Amino acid sequence: MFTKQNYKILITLFLIMIFSFSSIGEPIDEVPRVLLVGDSWTGFMWAFRTFKEIFLETPGLEKIREIGSRTAIMGARAFEFYPESYNYIQNIKEELEKYPTIDIVVMTLGGNDFLRGTPQTPRWNCSMLSNPDQEAYVINTIVNYISGIIDEILSVRPDIRVALCGYTFGGRDRGGCSICDQQGAFVRFEQAKKALADSKPRVYYVHNLGLMQYHFGTSTPTNLPPHSVPYPGGYPSYTPFPGGDPCSLVHPSALFDGDIHLSQAGYKILAQRCMSEFINQWLDYPKVYRINQISAVGSTAVYEVVFSETVSGVDISDFVAKDSQNNTLPITSINAIDGKTYRLNINIQGAVGNIIVGLVDNDSITDISGKQLGGPGTGNNEGNGDFWFNGIWEYQDFIRYPDYEIEAGMWYLHENLSAYYVLLGEQGAEGLSFNPTECDLNGGQLSIEPIVISGNGMLDALEFALITECYKNPNIDFTSRGGVSHQIAVNAFNHNMQRMIYDCGGENGIVYTIFYGLPQMLAGYMTLGNQESTMIPTAISVAAQAIDPSFNIRVNIIIPLYYQSLPQYFGPNGDADGDGWSNKQEYLYFVKNGTSYEEKKSAYISSALNPDVYPGYDCEECTTTNTRGGIFEVGTDICLRVPDPVAQNSMFKWSKMGEDLEARGLTTHCRSLWIHNAQIEDSGIYRCEYDDGQKTSAIYTVRVTVVEELPIGNTALYITLIGTISILAGIYLRKVGKYS
Repeated sequence: MFTKQNYKILITLFLIMIFSFSSIGEPIDEVPRVLLVGDSWTGFMWAFRTFKEIFLETPGLEKIREIGSRTAIMGARAFEFYPESYNYIQNIKEELEKYPTIDIVVMTLGGNDFLRGTPQTPRWNCSMLSNPDQEAYVINTIVNYISGIIDEILSVRPDIRVALCGYTFGGRDRGGCSICDQQGAFVRFEQAKKALADSKPRVYYVHNLGLMQYHFGTSTPTNLPPHSVPYPGGYPSYTPFPGGDPCSLVHPSALFDGDIHLSQAGYKILAQRCMSEFINQWLDYPKVYRINQISAVGSTAVYEVVFSETVSGVDISDFVAKDSQNNTLPITSINAIDGKTYRLNINIQGAVGNIIVGLVDNDSITDISGKQLGGPGTGNNEGNGDFWFNGIWEYQDFIRYPDYEIEAGMWYLHENLSAYYVLLGEQGAEGLSFNPTECDLNGGQLSIEPIVISGNGMLDALEFALITECYKNPNIDFTSRGGVSHQIAVNAFNHNMQRMIYDCGGENGIVYTIFYGLPQMLAGYMTLGNQESTMIPTAISVAAQAIDPSFNIRVNIIIPLYYQSLPQYFGPNGDADGDGWSNKQEYLYFVKNGTSYEEKKSAYISSALNPDVYPGYDCEECTTTNTRGGIFEVGTDICLRVPDPVAQNSMFKWSKMGEDLEARGLTTHCRSLWIHNAQIEDSGIYRCEYDDGQKTSAIYTVRVTVVEELPIGNTALYITLIGTISILAGIYLRKVGKYS
């Protein structure tokens, strides 16, 4: 159980550091069947991908996957799942509705409530040994919270089963009374959870008290080797309960924090216990994976039904088709495409609105070994194979890409921290996100109380994308122009990544293992190399020193001297392609608001790594003689141009009082502003912000007047007058701009 104090410290760590993926695919390839719900015990199994590891090792289960990024929450307490608190129960419902193939929920919950308290109760303490009624009130309050959460889960679909996974004994003497007394209270708490599971259909308790002692041995006060204590009893007798030695602590080799959290090997043993007790059997039942409409011609609609394995006994009586007014529609025929796939022909004559087709399990459908669809039972008692989801559900597994794919690491980090954003908002960081499409953290200004983070106007993921592109493309070499090369990028990032892994506790350390994506980001900041970027990893490492040593973070102080920083190539003021324009200048010029993230990424990479593409390369110079405003006739092509002096590599930004010129299709980032086929509404005062070489922003202002027809006779005089006024106004405003 991950304590809230440790959690807040880690959140601070994330804040100071600044301080999936989803695609339609064939469900047969990877199918989510398990949802992890609860506190840090499921949180660590999700982070370690413990169940995925077991699935990949189990013949027949290689394509099964688990989900937990929004529902397995470090530090969570049962009451926090309710709307009055963080409403995590909504996350559960959304995941179950999003993935109709999930039919197993693995839950670990209540430990933090027991050790830290709830809004109604204090945490358990040794004084309750002499007041059993108070202890019972604490336990019953927590169990009632868990009961309500389970009821909400079971209400979503009749095929869901819940494995209520119990905790193991701990590894730390909390004081105040004997180890026997402390762990005896935990036994009573677990017995209450078992009784809860026994009282509910489709809910099963997994007994783990003594499991770690059996596999790793015991310590204080009795030091016994592995396999020296009783193995905890399993379903249905649960004898013995508990297993192990309640008067001894778990051997430290089972833990990573010396307290209550298991090692990676320990969590795998825990997950294997859940698998052997229940999940293997549940996953062995045949199941519907899809019901999709594949055609609708005239009065006939064809629906395809895909099962998880070859089944028999499928006939018309297994299905129901209804329209939006609940009218039953005739199913005229059913055809087997193969043992897994069937097609239904439905008469939709007179159907109103949307049609939905469902399979209503009556235990007639079995696999080749006789196992019934969804397992035995047809009501809501023991679960069944009912399936009422029409459409293509979307799933793609979280994949750990190579470390140089920093953006992919950010996506992974973002998706796996999504459940915590509500807590970030509670601490004053509302809106903070590691989402690559939003994250801009390395601006140099940060404050914790209140939380204020000022970016540099460039998405961090796009800054990192520059590094990644150079790393992946062996043809990049701008060294003859003073720019970067593929080999320079590879050497620097490889060095920085390996050093960052070392500073973050090693490849098997908590940071690199659980918070995958964070070390990649930090190595990226060090490679960017400007001070505003390199301060982030250093600040994180300093904050990490405040974390309780028992948590086993083991992060070194990150010292920039030990890293290879390349601000001259990758920093905002660097010049990757050696074209004389800084990366930030090219970013601000080519990356447009209102475009997609991928379009922004392509625009930045294409300009920052191409010397032939630079701000202004696509500008059309004026070909008219009058470039300083005046009076023009409707239909004229007008071109305004900022006069000399103009600094080399100056940026230009044209605007018109109260109007968005880009929305009107005008190119506003060139020295020359073309207004083709001018109309009356183009009249007005135009201004351009630019650099005149005096290290200050200058403003050029010019007036344009468009009339239906130029006056005869005094046209030249009028144009001269307007031009003179415009020049004088421009000189005045430019001087004001310098001294304001």
